[in-house]
Amino acid sequence: MKIIDVHAHVYPDTIAQRAADSIGEFYDIPMCLSGTVHDLLVHGRAAGISQFLVCSAAVTPSRVRSVNDYLIGVSQTYPEPFVTFGTMHAGYEDVEGELDRIKAAGLKGVKLHPDFQHFCLDDEKAIAMFRAMAERNLPALIHTGDQRYPYSQPRRMARVLDAVPQLKAICAHLGGWSVWTDAWRELAGRPGVWVDTSSSLYALSPEEAAEVIRHYGVDRVFFGTDYPMWKPDEELRKFMRLPLTAQEQEKILHLNFEAFLAQLD
Repeated sequence: MKIIDVHAHVYPDTIAQRAADSIGEFYDIPMCLSGTVHDLLVHGRAAGISQFLVCSAAVTPSRVRSVNDYLIGVSQTYPEPFVTFGTMHAGYEDVEGELDRIKAAGLKGVKLHPDFQHFCLDDEKAIAMFRAMAERNLPALIHTGDQRYPYSQPRRMARVLDAVPQLKAICAHLGGWSVWTDAWRELAGRPGVWVDTSSSLYALSPEEAAEVIRHYGVDRVFFGTDYPMWKPDEELRKFMRLPLTAQEQEKILHLNFEAFLAQLD
């Protein structure tokens, strides 16, 4: 069966381990891998994963362009196994110009992490950013949910979707890391919402995770590992323990994302 990992972070080799360690410190979860492209391909392919959505988030507005330069290079070097998302920040001065640049370079969407980037999803500038993305048919892969911080709460994501209903949003971590129930109550059933399984299966029982998936609808869920936080083979084993049918597994592992990508052409 084909497998696509719809949530993998990559960093330049020279800073990858430091970047991964910083994320681990933020969540108090030790990183399993380094964050380099090489490690992703080696460990991902060993797990049977043939395609990856790769991304990285610019922590500050001043880093947006350089992070996107790196991701454009990754996209050009690895056009087959990677679907590459750029990044943006609500505080960036020329949001529309940068979105035009990354779209012209072939990047397929935008990765955001409000808790790292320190902006609320429903801030006025953020709403304008999401509107500009929707106008260009650039979906957002958004870290959603963290009970420790106010920035990415699912209720804020719901307000974004009310304001920008044409936005395509992949709300990571089954819609809301550490606030899974709040997330599906706010976001399930919205036409612009998809979710991924990343950084959730370690915290939820197989039965709990399957219940959350069914709230969103099996057609709205993608498989994701959150590399380098977790090892791809271990995440896949956790996923295969969920009480899902073979047809439901196949949808989540590749069919749903293939249908999603077709909407971007």
